Amino acid sequence: MSPDVEEPADETEAHDEAFAQSTAESYRATRQTIIRELIDYSLLSSYQKFRKNRVEYPFVPRATLRPGSVVPTKEHELHNHALVVLLANHLPKSLRKHFRCREGNRVIKKNIAAVAPDLPNLEAFDPASKKADHPDFPALVRMLIPLDFALLVQRDEEDPEHYLTHFHVKIERLTDMALRAMALHLGYVERSLYEQGESFVDQFERKFFEYFNYYHNAAGRRSASALAAQLLTFGGQCADIFSTSQQDRRFTVLSCNAEKQDVEIEQYILLALEDEECKLLKGWGKEHGLNIRNDYLVSPNGPPVAVLRVRYQHTEAATPNPDGGLKEWAPREKWIRISEEALIPLKPEVSACINYPVAYKRNEGIECIEWRVLG
Repeated sequence: MSPDVEEPADETEAHDEAFAQSTAESYRATRQTIIRELIDYSLLSSYQKFRKNRVEYPFVPRATLRPGSVVPTKEHELHNHALVVLLANHLPKSLRKHFRCREGNRVIKKNIAAVAPDLPNLEAFDPASKKADHPDFPALVRMLIPLDFALLVQRDEEDPEHYLTHFHVKIERLTDMALRAMALHLGYVERSLYEQGESFVDQFERKFFEYFNYYHNAAGRRSASALAAQLLTFGGQCADIFSTSQQDRRFTVLSCNAEKQDVEIEQYILLALEDEECKLLKGWGKEHGLNIRNDYLVSPNGPPVAVLRVRYQHTEAATPNPDGGLKEWAPREKWIRISEEALIPLKPEVSACINYPVAYKRNEGIECIEWRVLG
């Protein structure tokens, strides 16, 4: 077709639809790749590191999965940490002041060497591995993730595929600005964050972190992930923020739902099973055609440990009024509730998860469900 001849509208529309579909497929696949890699890196590899050093692994107590539970502040140095931001599209210019993406922290060998010249496997760095569907993409993520701050994975501006574009990404926003944005969104203030006094602000800051199922003293990667999730959600972006801290030993996924102006929460932990509990579970699995020992346990020949996924949803107290009016401040009300607890398979070819409530009860109501991937 001649450059002077305009492309028919129907062809342009078909091209745009195909591009959008390719982008959505790449985003879903990349999301699953990152989840699998970070479950392995932040949970399974951490567990093996503790065992190798003959240190008892600090399992998350089941009762602390309940919303609002106190989380110990001790940091466990042997536990791997992580912070990754995945965007469905490209980071818009309006948000770049909050996500420090510069020429100096693009994922190229020269930049990586300037920050971490002794980084293992740096000499074998292949630029092609930045593409999310490249076989070495997981290895690249694992190589860069120990560095400070976040990794950024996004779509190329002219390409529907996703790439690891930046490392050492600082997420910057004043806490008061984040609190005000949420208070306005939920209808707890009319204009100013301080219009109800400093006591309200102190209480609201605790609830702000509860919104993301973090304890009120959240800092470091947990604080950064909360700020990133709010910025991207209110900024109209479909995105996921993946984080693990050495304090709470949970792998957290915050999924930004820009259309609903909401953040979906799921957390993964290592769950130690009691011997009798594991025996019961194996028998139940056999009845339902599931190989618990080989497909769900971290170490088939070791102590019975599985990976539990817990999904949370926001209560009415943490959602705006349908009429857009102001809400009455009630700091004792819970902002999140558990919507699902499930054991997940550790092999990609196995899809069945097991409904397994443990936060409030144990060994009750176990049933097989299909693993639903958030899009």
